[in-house]
Amino acid sequence: MATFSVNIQTNTTPAITVTMSGNTTYSQFKQSLGSIAYYINRLYLYSSNLNQIQGVFSYSKYDSDGNQRIESIISAISPFQNQSSIILELQDKNLVIDGRDYVKFNMLPNTSLTMKVYCDKISVAQQYDEEGNNEFIRLGDLMQDYDFFDDYKDLL
Repeated sequence: MATFSVNIQTNTTPAITVTMSGNTTYSQFKQSLGSIAYYINRLYLYSSNLNQIQGVFSYSKYDSDGNQRIESIISAISPFQNQSSIILELQDKNLVIDGRDYVKFNMLPNTSLTMKVYCDKISVAQQYDEEGNNEFIRLGDLMQDYDFFDDYKDLL
């Protein structure tokens, strides 16, 4: 039987770091995903290696029924230009960060990637309004027929 000696190396520098612009920390951003969603307008990619920003970024999203929707974001760069960054306009793809989604891409070795996400903050109810399936509005419309809340006062 062959024996292998294993060398486990622990780095003090993390492989991936997330920095936030403004006063919001990454922890606060993650905690807000239950009540606030972020509509992605554009994506800025920068790398010193041109091959890192070329290719396909796969955006996967799960809805409340567990169905997965995969959207491919293709970053095509002109081979005749020496550019190390690209801005991808994503308004037409209707991509929303709400905690039930992730982005998958290949990271090349010995390469750094800067990814800036430009987005608008929206409420979860607003997202449902735009998709046309907000049950709270439909329930409110149904309850108006019964005058259920007409005899309640403002104070309890």
